[in-house]
Amino acid sequence: MNLRFDHLGLLTDSREKNQDLADFFAGILGLEISGTASEGYAEVKAGAMTIALHTGAMVDDFGPLGGTLLQFSSDDVRADIEEIRRRGGTVVLEPVETDWGTTSAYVAGPHGVLVELYRFN
Repeated sequence: MNLRFDHLGLLTDSREKNQDLADFFAGILGLEISGTASEGYAEVKAGAMTIALHTGAMVDDFGPLGGTLLQFSSDDVRADIEEIRRRGGTVVLEPVETDWGTTSAYVAGPHGVLVELYRFN
């Protein structure tokens, strides 16, 4: 078996929430979006990873979205955080030097999504 992790799906229970996520990724993080989130599906291009935004799932019991952490490497965490702040993003953890050797910061997204920007020092 040859499995590769190249997509991450975020499930919402409404088209409005799906659009909120697309607006966050495009407007605040500046990432490219394809598809139409308000119609139920869109994709966010994030380097080698694709984040798929789904309204619903192919199973009935997918549960509420929440507690999702998406981690993005950054060449300059502090500069990127300032750009995100300029775009209206909500920074919930200012850049800090961690014990495990990164500079990390957190940005709050809609509907329980938390984004970490990090750089190994």
